[in-house]
Amino acid sequence: MSPTVDGSIGASRFTPPPEVHDFEWTHRELGKGAALYRAGDAGGLVYRVNEGLLKLVIDGPAGKERILTLAGPGDLIGAVGPQDGTFRETAETLSQALISAVPLVSLMASSSDELLSAAAAKLDHMREALEDAELPVAVRVARILLRLGCRFGHCSNDGSVWLTLPLTHDHLAAMAGAARETTSTALGEIRKAGLVEGTRGRYHFDPGRLQRFTVELS
Repeated sequence: MSPTVDGSIGASRFTPPPEVHDFEWTHRELGKGAALYRAGDAGGLVYRVNEGLLKLVIDGPAGKERILTLAGPGDLIGAVGPQDGTFRETAETLSQALISAVPLVSLMASSSDELLSAAAAKLDHMREALEDAELPVAVRVARILLRLGCRFGHCSNDGSVWLTLPLTHDHLAAMAGAARETTSTALGEIRKAGLVEGTRGRYHFDPGRLQRFTVELS
């Protein structure tokens, strides 16, 4: 269940690394559960995910892990803005990953549009986390599945989405900012309503119906 550039709904965002001198790029393979960087580490590097899946994490209330988003193939993470002197989140792998890295200064001139898009996406993740905090947990979980489906899902001929990721209920809880038990109960309610099928990283749903559910209960 390691995401690759394989025709998923969001795969069109993947492009090869920008053209810079070969010696400026470094490449790393990371095993599952490895930290690419941690909050507070010196920044200055931009990372491109070529293969695999990473979670971007900050410390939530009482030190609990809060997953802001997942990064997959084509995503730029790390120091995506000139203000990123130190990393503000921790990036850890959820699967084996292949990463490319280059100093921020090497990309600022040649790939400014990509960096602006990555910085905007970073702000969007923060905004979504703040918006979700005011919503019922079931709605938060539904919104998370919709976002993940849009990025990593595969669309069937009938318009439904298949989502296969190495996600546990603990991961969903950390993304929703809720207790694991509460998140599992909310997911069960959504499943019982016939809006989602599957569990533990393998989900199938109609995005239109799930979207209407989030609007009705928000």
